[in-house]
Amino acid sequence: MALTRIDIIKKSIPVFKEKGFGATSMADIASACGLLKGSLYHHFQSKDELMKEVLLYLKQYFAEKVFSIAFNKDWSVEKRLLRLARKSEEQFLDGPGGCFMAMIGTETVISTPKFNEIIIGFFADWKLAFVNLYRQICNENLASEYSDKAIMLIEGAVLMMRIHNNPDYLTHVQENLVAEFEQIKINNKEFILSNK
Repeated sequence: MALTRIDIIKKSIPVFKEKGFGATSMADIASACGLLKGSLYHHFQSKDELMKEVLLYLKQYFAEKVFSIAFNKDWSVEKRLLRLARKSEEQFLDGPGGCFMAMIGTETVISTPKFNEIIIGFFADWKLAFVNLYRQICNENLASEYSDKAIMLIEGAVLMMRIHNNPDYLTHVQENLVAEFEQIKINNKEFILSNK
């Protein structure tokens, strides 16, 4: 059965995640896909084109499958935060590398700036998800600040997790964010009651 562009994108993610953008060759991708290198060029003209499609695919995946959790009105805000944290943790613990967007963004921010807009968009979507949760318990400015802080803490934990090969860093930060959210909620009871 012939592979589609989406099949190739999906099969290339673990390769890029393990080796990074610069160290991954089209031959590595072709091998992971069970294709000859020349066959891969039938689908993608270059490694840059493939990476752009990978980033777009992951941005959409996270928007639909992870960040959308923050907007599910069937669940309490606490349940949404906990599920968002757990789903993010699952994604970051899947295979080597942690957060694909942060890893590729850090590696390519200067060398391949054409990826920056997609990566910035990913982090904007993630922040919007957190803001949607925090605005339930505090004003918009604080919601934005807490959201930035949450993403920075998670990404720092992912880095430490990678360096030390210990997922406890990420788990600990996720647990602290949930506890901090509960404390903010307690401290802002008046705000919450006035916005019901």
